[in-house]
This record gives sequence, structure tokens and C-alpha cells, in this order.
Amino acid sequence: MPDPDARAVTVRFLDVTVELRCPESVDVAHLRYYLSDHLVADDSPAGLVVRLETEDGGSFTEALGTAAVKRVQWRTPTGPWRLYEEWGAHARRPSPVPPFGLPPLRDVVHIRHGAAVAAPDGSARALAVTGDSGTGKSLVILHLLRLGWVFASDDLLVTDRQHKGRLYCYGRPVGIRERSLPLLPWLDAALLDDAPVLPTRWGRTWMVRPQRLGRCAPPDQPLRLAWRLHLTRGARFEVRADGPTSWVTWDPQEHLEELLAVCPRPCGEGDARAA
Repeated sequence: MPDPDARAVTVRFLDVTVELRCPESVDVAHLRYYLSDHLVADDSPAGLVVRLETEDGGSFTEALGTAAVKRVQWRTPTGPWRLYEEWGAHARRPSPVPPFGLPPLRDVVHIRHGAAVAAPDGSARALAVTGDSGTGKSLVILHLLRLGWVFASDDLLVTDRQHKGRLYCYGRPVGIRERSLPLLPWLDAALLDDAPVLPTRWGRTWMVRPQRLGRCAPPDQPLRLAWRLHLTRGARFEVRADGPTSWVTWDPQEHLEELLAVCPRPCGEGDARAA
């Protein structure tokens, strides 16, 4: 069995250095791609260590989505190893990569499912896009990037526990689903050529680095959550505004233009704060 301590990726989130230990070199390459915005090149001591394991000692990445037994353990510099989760086909707990749900980060940030972009006017105001999986969050983000908005995060919204309106950037790839490609006619197909492809319940999904899609907010610059767009799938297009939050029911195949018209127009507008 390979020594997991011999293969590691060191990353930093909000001044916390994290060492991710992997069973195989393919896992190291996978994590370095996903977390390239957070890689650490210095010798900073880790405030948290996460160990990814499989029962047979093989690749953790290749075991994802299969019935093979996978195990995640963690420890702080002075603490013992603790089991985070052990599972087969389906995990029940949120992914510990990135380890926002583990100490000391879990005491600093709150995470939820969603995506975010910063306003194109340089004001550090952000729009959060929330909704269940498959409601079109990444599709909206891609169109807003094309319109000049600045990438902040996809899949996870990372906010400050003490300051609810403070949003942190999380630079992971943007998921581009196969079924969304007809709604992205301007997307350069070459962007998908070397991107990892994941099988999901929505079909194939390409994981594309956000830097290839538009501008990205600096990872060390907090943003101010100013607007929220909450998406629900439905046959009819409906909008209910509640202050800076817009609740939208839509069908991405039918209502894309209407949806984009609902998004904020920050240039020249007054300040706003998300509830």
C-alpha cells in the first residue's frame, strides 16, 4: 500500500494552511487542478491535515462514484486523527475538500450551495446565485462572466460567520454541463478539450478553470454580498422581488433572456445590502 504521507498537496484558505494527503499521484494532480488558486509553495506549518484513503489503497479520485469504500480522516497539529466519514457509493456529509467544515475553518466561515460573481464596476459588491442542483446556477454565472462580471465562486458560497454580508472567493473550476452547451453558443469549444469530465446525474460535466472564462476576483479580497438570485425550475417564468433578493422560477431552455434581465445592473446604482 502506498504511503499516503508521501503524496500531499498544500493549500491555504483564509490564512489557514491545509495539507491534503493522497494515496496516489493521480489524486495529487486532481487536487492541484481543482485548488490551483489556493496552492502554497512555502513551508508554512499546516493548521489542519486531511487524509484521503481507500480501503484497497488505490486512487481516491478514481474510486469516487463507485461502491469502493472511501475514508477521510483529519487532525489538527496537536490532536489525534479523527474519522470524518467512511462511505461506499454515496457520501452523506459535505465534501471535506475544501475543508471549510473542519476546524479551524468551520469556526470562521459558513458554507452553502451556490455560486457568486462580483460586479464589473470594481465596487467589490457580489451577486450570489442559489437554488437546488440543476436549476441553472452555473449557466447564469457563465453568461454574467461574458457580460463583464467577475468570478468569485461556483458550487460553494463561503461567507463570514461574524459578518454575514462578507463573501470570500473560492477558486474552483466551473461546471459546464453537456445539456447547457446549446445555451452557450459563444463558448469556445477548445476550452473543453483539456478540462476534466465528470459523469453526473445531469450528464457529462466539464470542469473548466474560471480564468479561462473571464476575470476572477483576488482570492484574498473579501466581497460584500449585495444581491441574491434564487432559482427554481418551472414551466412558467415568474419573479418575486424581496429587497435585494429576487426569487425566480424559470426554464433555462425557454427563459434565459428574461432571467438575465432580472440580474442587477450595478453601474451607477446606489448601494444595496443583502438580507
